[in-house]
Parts: sequence; structure tokens; C-alpha cells
Amino acid sequence: MARRAKLADHLIQAWRRTVQTDYCNGHINSERSLQALLVANLRAAFEEARSARRIFVEPTVQLPKGRLIRPDVVICNAREAICFLELKYVPRGRPCTAKDMQSISSIARAEGITVKLDRYRGPDLPSMSFNVSKTALFAWAAIHSGDTVPSGMWTTEPAFNGHVFLEMHAATIHGQNPSEQYHTNAGRVKYSESVAA
Repeated sequence: MARRAKLADHLIQAWRRTVQTDYCNGHINSERSLQALLVANLRAAFEEARSARRIFVEPTVQLPKGRLIRPDVVICNAREAICFLELKYVPRGRPCTAKDMQSISSIARAEGITVKLDRYRGPDLPSMSFNVSKTALFAWAAIHSGDTVPSGMWTTEPAFNGHVFLEMHAATIHGQNPSEQYHTNAGRVKYSESVAA
């Protein structure tokens, strides 16, 4: 089976719904609303596919040496963290990727992580400790007005060796629907794809 191809397809499906339905109807006004609507669309995509996944929004991720990172979205199966997603919402500007790429590359380097639910106060839950899957999908997505050239970090940063990446762009154009562009190595063949919204 293709490495994380199904998960990448679910993310792309959710991103397309978010861009074409939510953004194009004026329902997104901040990175937080982008995050909320994308997670709702991602849950719907998982439910339609009958794919059991846990989605954590801005969880506290503790790296082995105690450093804390808060990725925008973490997707887990029952045993492992299988996707880390960073989002940007700058429809009138160019996104800065340096901090996002530094955060997710430090996760890619880690031998194990802990997803902590510090603010939870309900019934006891099993441990929220997950290892990073050896085929984790590292994703970055943005609604922006910059170019859609893929980040060189996916191939030049050693931390990403052996991992899978997905980059999703919605490039805004005054008076038109955004131009969608996808770059990934999730699957058998690397590809880039443009989609008219």
C-alpha cells in the first residue's frame, strides 16, 4: 500500500472543502477559524471513509528532552502520531514558513513524543503517549497570496528523510477563487497538482 496516500487524500479532500466552501463563502477570517473549519471537514472526511482517527488541535507535544511544541493539528491512530500539520492564513500576504518547518522538523527528529492533555479534567483516560510513526506525514497548508513553489526543506532537511510530506496551497487572486496547488511524496510517485477551484 502507498505510504500515507489515503491520509493525504483525506487531508486534500478536507482542504478543498475548506477552501472552496468555507473560504470562498467568506466564513474564514483568521487562522483559528481556518483551523476549526479544516478540522470539521477532516472529521467529516474520516467519518465518510469510516477511518478511525484522533485529531488533536494545538496539543502540547513534549519532545524527549522536555522541549514543548504546539503543532496546529496532530492526527493519531490508536498507537502512533501519524500526521503533524501546520497552518497559515495570510490571504493578502506571503506566509513565513521558517518557524513551522523548524517545529515539525524537530518532531521528525524525535525518537518518541508525548501528546499531553494538561487541561483535561474528566474521567480517567488511557495514557496519551504516542510514538512518531516511521512513515509520519508532515503537512503544511496555507491560504496566502505568495507563490506555490514547494519548500526545499522537505528534501534538504535530514529530519524528513524517510518521512512523507504534503504541502497544500490556496493562492488568493483578487476577484477570483484561490488557485489550489498540492505537492507531496505520499504515495508511490511524487507529484504536484494544480486544481481550479
